[in-house]
Amino acid sequence: MATNYDFSRSSLLAEQYQRDMELITVSLQEESQDEREERLGLVARSWSLTRACFQAQLEPIDVPAFASSLAFAHP
Repeated sequence: MATNYDFSRSSLLAEQYQRDMELITVSLQEESQDEREERLGLVARSWSLTRACFQAQLEPIDVPAFASSLAFAHP
């Protein structure tokens, strides 16, 4: 059964989430084209590194199934 404390905490978390999302929205709107391209480049490089790390940790028999799921998830 939920208590007043649970509802109060949930409300505070929702308010904090909303404030955080507003800050992120403003930051993205103020981002220049160069900053956007740099951020997207970092994301692309980190994706490649993450994929390589996971592939290196898989057993040889799992790699083909994992690789095909990656191809499906990330064109």
